[in-house]
Amino acid sequence: MSNGLIYRLEQLEILNSEDFRIIDTLLVAQRDIPEHSFIINEKHAQQYIHFVLKGWAIKYKTLENGDRQIVNFVLPGDIISIYSPIFLNAEHTVESITDMRLGYFSSGLLLETMRNAPRLAVALMWMAGQDERVLEEQIVRVGRRRSTKRMAHLLAELFRRQRLAGFSYEQARLLPLNQLLLSDALGLSHIHAHRVFRELDKIGLIARTHNTIELLDIKSLVAFSDFDESYLEAIVNPTMIKILKPS
Repeated sequence: MSNGLIYRLEQLEILNSEDFRIIDTLLVAQRDIPEHSFIINEKHAQQYIHFVLKGWAIKYKTLENGDRQIVNFVLPGDIISIYSPIFLNAEHTVESITDMRLGYFSSGLLLETMRNAPRLAVALMWMAGQDERVLEEQIVRVGRRRSTKRMAHLLAELFRRQRLAGFSYEQARLLPLNQLLLSDALGLSHIHAHRVFRELDKIGLIARTHNTIELLDIKSLVAFSDFDESYLEAIVNPTMIKILKPS
């Protein structure tokens, strides 16, 4: 599998060789971080923007009683909180749930890049817009879907997001998740989440170990959850492509 970020950007078909050279400069600074490390801390200033080259993280808000609500999962090929440097302090936490490799650069470099590379600026805006669409679906999922379909829908989404980042079918079927993470993402008690797990297991949609969920039947999972992947668009608006098409 190629770099998930590069793979996603290549699919847009609006960037030229100079744009990809600029991306290479943005990825010069990289760091490896272990599982359960904080990348962004809620209520703290954020100086850097991160590209995810490897590994998974969670983005969450902490409640007054110490509970958390996971609002999104961060996957390879994603940008972590591209808007955060615009604000004084971050309003969420981002924590790794696997070992990760991150590229990072300053917010000032982002502004310079967007000013000098309009096609790349649009590509980054597209990625930020995709994050917003995923968040909208998360609101609907938690607010209106019944618990079993709620979990199945999230699993189908994560599979599709991995495929869009260049993962093979077999790679994308494996999710580094457990019951605790999914209950915090879906607004379910741990007991209720366990019941949902057993139901999805019983009907042959998933198999699970301590920290991995294997999706056994993607087609049935999609049908069962009423998953419509159209919100995960893999292209830029064709009108915009005509304007920005590389020469």
